[in-house]
Amino acid sequence: MARYLFLLHPDEVNLGELPQTEKEALFDRFVVWSESLKSRGVLRGVESLMDAGGKTVRKKRDSVVVDGPYAEMKEVVSGLFIIEAPDPDAAHLLAAECPLVALGGSVEVREIANFPVRADNSGS
Repeated sequence: MARYLFLLHPDEVNLGELPQTEKEALFDRFVVWSESLKSRGVLRGVESLMDAGGKTVRKKRDSVVVDGPYAEMKEVVSGLFIIEAPDPDAAHLLAAECPLVALGGSVEVREIANFPVRADNSGS
């Protein structure tokens, strides 16, 4: 089975402006969905990201520059899931269940490639 990263994008949904009761209901739907993924044996990890925008670190000429936060709304990621699925179509079906999709948000689905790691942890 392959692993997939689900990046949750609120898109035009401003989660911070939802009334408290709607936030709580959305949170409850995420808990139910997460538990469903876990009970089906496909959930490998889940994290929610803080509302405050992060920073971008990059090399510019001879120095390291830290910019932000000023991401465009389309670039905002509110959370991530790591799931296992037999193929991209199955991953897309799981992503379509995300409660954010029903509100007008989107889920970016990316297959995770295996990354070679040294077994000895010596770093050399």
